[in-house]
Amino acid sequence: MPDFIAKRRPDSRKAVLILALAMCAIQVSQAEVATAQKPENGQSIPLAPEFPGGISPSHVFAKLELLDKTIDRIMQARDVAAPEFPEDIEIGLEPMHVYQMMLACNRRLLELDDKVGVIAVPTISARPRDYAPRDVLLVVDLMLSNVRAIGEQLQLEDLPADEAAEQNKVPTDVFHLGVKVFLKLNALCEYREPSPNEAFAEMIRAGEDVRSMLRQVDPACRYRIDAAVIEGDLKPGDVFEKCLLIRSKLNEFRKQLGMKAVPVPRMTSRDAILPYDVFLQTQIIIAELNLLKISRNTVSSTPLPKPVFGMRPTDVYNKAEMILFLLNQLNPD
Repeated sequence: MPDFIAKRRPDSRKAVLILALAMCAIQVSQAEVATAQKPENGQSIPLAPEFPGGISPSHVFAKLELLDKTIDRIMQARDVAAPEFPEDIEIGLEPMHVYQMMLACNRRLLELDDKVGVIAVPTISARPRDYAPRDVLLVVDLMLSNVRAIGEQLQLEDLPADEAAEQNKVPTDVFHLGVKVFLKLNALCEYREPSPNEAFAEMIRAGEDVRSMLRQVDPACRYRIDAAVIEGDLKPGDVFEKCLLIRSKLNEFRKQLGMKAVPVPRMTSRDAILPYDVFLQTQIIIAELNLLKISRNTVSSTPLPKPVFGMRPTDVYNKAEMILFLLNQLNPD
């Protein structure tokens, strides 16, 4: 179940209405979630008993695809050009990674709500737990209701309503579609792309997650923070490579826990890496850290991002270096 926290600038009556709507959405039974779909070909997606509540990645993909089509309709009405999408490079991702990606989408959707004057769903946080496709589906369902409210606010007619009967989808498929949804919301919010500022803010969040585990080991906080600092004009490709090293380190912890490693993408063309490629890596890293916190009995939620300004790829690189430096001090129990 998603973890809701109060939205910024709360208004008492508005906040009550927001939370009431959100909780009503969550209380929909799992069977109703599955059977409420209206596939285009008239066939429903069968429940998958191997997943909690029978909700599979295919159910999530179908709902997210409908959300994507609805966003397309809003982009068309507002004359917003489709953004460029990065190459799909991930394989072997899990629901936890998709959940984290959808939280990034939800935060961007809150900004769009502010622009058009729509009552938004609450901000959703992530905490250490084993996420399943049904958790992702609930977030997507809330976002879809929110986006449809935006369409109604803009007096758009004929919003998409039918879902395709998707089959054989895996979490990675949902993640890649979630990336496209994020970048489309980005365009609607009049951003060109996630910047080094946003990647830096996400690195702060990841760093705090690692510190929370180190504090669990040593409440006196005697861990070292004297990581090397790089000067000069680094590029997003340098930061991306450091992110891959962090993911490789996190896979070492997975091995210690008897878990399957998540494949780490290969570094292809360093010059082709853009800030949003780095941003996407931070979401996977944060999801992995929440999994690691479970094994460390660390219950703190990942802090929400705080706006920062004037950051360069070099600053983001140094934050990533600090995360790796801290992880190397987190010895297995």
